[in-house]
Parts: sequence; C-alpha cells; structure tokens
Amino acid sequence: MAASPPRDSDTLFTVRDRVRIGIVGDRRAASFGAWNEVELSLVWNDYVEALTRAGAAPIVFPVAECFADAPELALDVVDGLVLSGGRDLDAGSYGEDPDPANELGDPLRDRVELAIARAALERDLPTLGVCRGMQILNVVLGGGIEQHLADPERTHRGDPGTFVGHGVEAVSGTRLAAILGPGRSEVRSHHHQGVEPLAGPLRIAARSPDGVVEAAEDPARSFCVAVLWHPEEDLDGGGLDIYEALVAAARSHREAEVAA
Repeated sequence: MAASPPRDSDTLFTVRDRVRIGIVGDRRAASFGAWNEVELSLVWNDYVEALTRAGAAPIVFPVAECFADAPELALDVVDGLVLSGGRDLDAGSYGEDPDPANELGDPLRDRVELAIARAALERDLPTLGVCRGMQILNVVLGGGIEQHLADPERTHRGDPGTFVGHGVEAVSGTRLAAILGPGRSEVRSHHHQGVEPLAGPLRIAARSPDGVVEAAEDPARSFCVAVLWHPEEDLDGGGLDIYEALVAAARSHREAEVAA
C-alpha cells in the first residue's frame, strides 16, 4: 500500500482552528435509492459550502425536541449560528391566524429554532438570519411577520424552484453597509413574507427599491445580522462576504471565551 502523502502542519492547524457554526436542519420527506417519502432532517448544501468557504466548520443539528427543551445542548458546542431559510413560520408562533398563501408550517422546527435563537441572543452568540431566519429573529425580539407581501412585479419571489435577482441598498453606518460596501448591491431572493412590525431592538440595514425591509441588525449585540435574501446563492457576487463576517465575529467570540 502506498504511503499517505505528508500533510503540511500549518494546513492541519488551520483546519482544526476553524470556528464551528451551527445550523438547524429542516424536516422534509425525500426519496432516494430504494426508499420513498422518508422523513429527513437536512440542510441545503449551499449553506454548507458558504460556511466552509468562509472558513468555518458547519455543525448541523437535527429537528429534535431536546434542542427546544435545552438549546444549550446545541449552542455549547458552536461559536456562531446560522438561522436558515425554509418553510413559513407557523403564524401561531407570533399570535396570528395564517394567511391562505402560507406554506404549511412545522411546529417542531419552529419550537427548536425559536428556542435556539432566543438562547443565542441571550449569550450574544454571533448569529446570521437568512430569509426565514430573519423572521425568526424578528419574532424572538418582539416583532411580527407580514405574511404575504404585495409583490406585483415579482421582485422577491419568482417561479417555484427559482431565485430572482434584485437590488438592495444598505443603510449607511450599519454593519451590513460595512460588509457590502457603499451603493446598490444585487442579491438573490425567494420569499413572499416580510418583517412587520420590526422588533424594537433591530434597526433597518437595507431596503429593496420597492421599500421592503430586506435586512436588519441589532447594534447592541456583537453580531446579529439578518437578511431576507439568500447570500449563499451568490457567493462570488458578494454573498460570501456576509458569511465571512459571521465567521470573523465567531472567531472573536471564541477568542474572548478562551481568554475569559
């Protein structure tokens, strides 16, 4: 058997030094091989690629009741958190009746992510909310959901299974503006809901040309940024910058924890 090639010690150290970013899966039925409609806890590999390219080690948590009851089981082993996109949050989670346009929710996933998000904010764990994840953060912080946007130009959601491109303008002086740079940025979206009202602790970080709040952040926390678009769908067009900012914040958080 041929000997394994030598491994560069610096490369090995760099790999082991990656910060760990947690992400909760979604429960979906899938068919593969000999199996049909098997329920899985899964995440889109686009998030995995985004975190990996940004310098993190993704840690995927299944949709399990234990994390709703004790979110520290997840958060104690990570340096940061991504709240990912997915199906609509059940309207009962924020005290409303569902709009007919809403997708059927998953109450267990809602409980898990709401508990994990709340606990992450309490310990000031660097957190990025993406699409549904932005809505989760808004609800946890006391805001609500606009359940179905008026979107006659289909700016925010196109055909099923597709992302649409549109512009956003970051608000000057925000953390997001520092990440994206000045001026208009092009992003990729697929959402029919928004955040309304915006939670008190959050400030608007970006809007789309039609006035929809496309991003928000909590300036009182070390890193709490949320976007309605999907930066993982355009990593080479600026999306990677957002994930790299999360990873940098997670690294600073870990270093502070070690120093303490």
